[in-house]
Amino acid sequence: MDKREREGVILVIICALVHAAQPVLGKYIISSVSPLFFAGITNLIAAASLIIIIICKKEPLSLLVEKKYFFSIFMVGILGTTLSNILFFYGVRLTSGINTAILLQVESIYAMMIGYFFLKESVSSKQILSTILIISGTVLVVYHGSSQLNLGDILIMITPFCYQAGHFFSKRLFHQTDISPLFVATGRTLYGGVILFILSMFMGGNNEFPLLAQKNFLLIAIFYGVVVYALSYVTFLASIQRINLSKATAIISAYPAISIIMAHFVLKETISFYQLSGFTIILFGVFYLSKIKSELREVS
Repeated sequence: MDKREREGVILVIICALVHAAQPVLGKYIISSVSPLFFAGITNLIAAASLIIIIICKKEPLSLLVEKKYFFSIFMVGILGTTLSNILFFYGVRLTSGINTAILLQVESIYAMMIGYFFLKESVSSKQILSTILIISGTVLVVYHGSSQLNLGDILIMITPFCYQAGHFFSKRLFHQTDISPLFVATGRTLYGGVILFILSMFMGGNNEFPLLAQKNFLLIAIFYGVVVYALSYVTFLASIQRINLSKATAIISAYPAISIIMAHFVLKETISFYQLSGFTIILFGVFYLSKIKSELREVS
């Protein structure tokens, strides 16, 4: 594995570790606050933290509105943040956290299709096998004996398509321009967050502002914005700048299993034998996938 490939794998594993907090915190907090308000506030917090980094690095914020970048970054915000957050937070209200974790794994399938058909990425049989291993292990970890779909399940299944559609514009930006993942992540949270915030105001979100005076809520919102959103977006975008989108997505799909491990230590929940077995399968799939080189396929 060359240096660039190794960096990409390490970055996406960091992203998976960070992203593991999303289902747990999302399910916990959304019972007491409007989904649109929480999504809008946390994404704006994420954008603010990334803008501070850009200013500290003395890089021009004007790149966020520069003509050759704007459309793609704006589409990343609309698809990857606005639509995905609406679908995720309303979906998670209508289904279980376990179902959410399972159904989000269709993202690997979306990634392979977009990577192969639109980004000309090579998808080998070994990569398909590794992805199947990761998805199978995840299902084994979080499966709770119910296969019935409701509206919430359907919304959750559509959510990863929005993520991947946004990643398509990000990946295309990296191929065609020299813009950094930091600016794409900033634009994603800024533009997507502003639209979410405006929508929340139309839906009565102004009544939610007193929640920001509550210490626990504010700390969760800051953590969600700075870590779950800002850090995970930057690391994932930096990873797909280095490796194939389908490979990065397959690796990050291990995060629901990591959520189970986190729940064990944080919430003192017992880990069953099948959960431990599934986690082992996932680790094997991630390790096997990390050894496969990211390549573009030849198009005649």
